[in-house]
Amino acid sequence: MNYYNYFTEIEEHFVKRRGKHLLISPMDWRLIAEWKDAGVPLQVALRGIDTAMDSFFSRHRRGNTKLNSLCYCHDAVMAEYAEYQDSRVGEPREGLKKQNDSTEQETFPGAPNKNEVSEALKYLTAIIQEIKTLAVEQRLCESAIEGANRVLERLEEIVQPLQTNARIDLEVIDKDLEIVDAILVDALLNGVSAEQIDEWEHDAKTELKVYRKKLPKEMYRKIYKNYMRGKVHQKFNIREFSLFRL
Repeated sequence: MNYYNYFTEIEEHFVKRRGKHLLISPMDWRLIAEWKDAGVPLQVALRGIDTAMDSFFSRHRRGNTKLNSLCYCHDAVMAEYAEYQDSRVGEPREGLKKQNDSTEQETFPGAPNKNEVSEALKYLTAIIQEIKTLAVEQRLCESAIEGANRVLERLEEIVQPLQTNARIDLEVIDKDLEIVDAILVDALLNGVSAEQIDEWEHDAKTELKVYRKKLPKEMYRKIYKNYMRGKVHQKFNIREFSLFRL
């Protein structure tokens, strides 16, 4: 199983169980990332989705109610994960570590194939060009320009091993991109009016209402922040800093 399969397997399983071919939202992808970061194994997440979907369809047999968000499955996934952890209480630490390492290696190997490297390089090169175009075509404040230049320098460093076929780990690169993205977004926000930000915040509270009800506060804050980040990318016409959607 390659680097991306944790996300695609969950998406495909949820879409299949839902019965309607409608891809999940970027916010749901962020939720999957939170499951991954929490250490939820793929099969545990899939079992949780099955439990949630079985419960949903048993209560909505007529099909009049639509299930549009993976967030509905969060509680069941975390319950399955809690059972998974409880079942391993008392196992030798070394044995548990080897098992976790094996699962992580199966899901996120550090050696991507040539096509994945090529696609990642193409994607990041396009982002670099978009930022250069942004600096030329839009009137950015001094702090925004400074932030954009810092981001360009770091992106060039990230791209270099992809160009030279050095040993790389796409998961590590994606985490680097998340940090670089935060720098860029913070810089560009200096060029966004207070009225525009207020509008985005209002939209976020409306669109993420289901997440706020279902998720722990810390996880909701991360997804909320990701929503606002997406608005900045959209405004300045810069694609998302993530390799998950390649």
